[in-house]
Amino acid sequence: MTGACVVGCRRIAKRFGHVDALREANTAVGAGKVVALVGDNGAGKSTLMKTLLGINRPDRGEVIIDDRPVQLHSIRDAQALGVEAVHQDLALAPQLSVVDNMFLGHEIASRGLGVLARDEMADRAAKALAELSIQLPSLTVPIRELSGGQRQAVAVARAVMWARTAVLMDEPTSALGARQSEIIVDLIRAVAARGLGVLVVSHDLPRILQAADTVTVLWRGETVLDAPASDLTVPDLVATMVGYRKDGAA
Repeated sequence: MTGACVVGCRRIAKRFGHVDALREANTAVGAGKVVALVGDNGAGKSTLMKTLLGINRPDRGEVIIDDRPVQLHSIRDAQALGVEAVHQDLALAPQLSVVDNMFLGHEIASRGLGVLARDEMADRAAKALAELSIQLPSLTVPIRELSGGQRQAVAVARAVMWARTAVLMDEPTSALGARQSEIIVDLIRAVAARGLGVLVVSHDLPRILQAADTVTVLWRGETVLDAPASDLTVPDLVATMVGYRKDGAA
């Protein structure tokens, strides 16, 4: 990939006991670009995502944010550099409203009154959703009353609202129906169109090829393919994910 890397890594290695979760992982996401991170189960995708978020600390290699190596000691460090995440479990509070979820940990207090500035929070939440063309029945309903696709959209909008650099997404179409998955694919492209880098971990190969500019394939903790999505097919990806060897043979 040419140009600046807003989030990525070089030669990352991470070991847990006797297991090499990552050995030689490399990826780079540019501003306004979508990179799909794919691989078979156990390839190291989740470990790499957690490393880019500061949840794991690498044993070797560099995490890159805004085109420079950084030391991350927690997810707060990544957030301070403008990197947000949409986790597979969404990390939403089901009993709280859409607005409260979007401001969870970022609540705005009315000056001098010691209470939440709910009108301002509602206005900002509505604007953030509208900018991504997300339509919900209400912003005051509890999250538990929304469909799976609507919840996913709220989680994405929340991440985008607080991100300045990049958004990392873990299995954003997991457990969604076909129509809802297509909406999330469109949403991924809309996030990139705002100038943010987007890294997506996904097993949904047909849809991720629609959304991605570039695909990074991990095999046993090592990056074995980094190529434009337009040059790849689902059979190409499957063959690389499950059949790669150092000599390149199947």
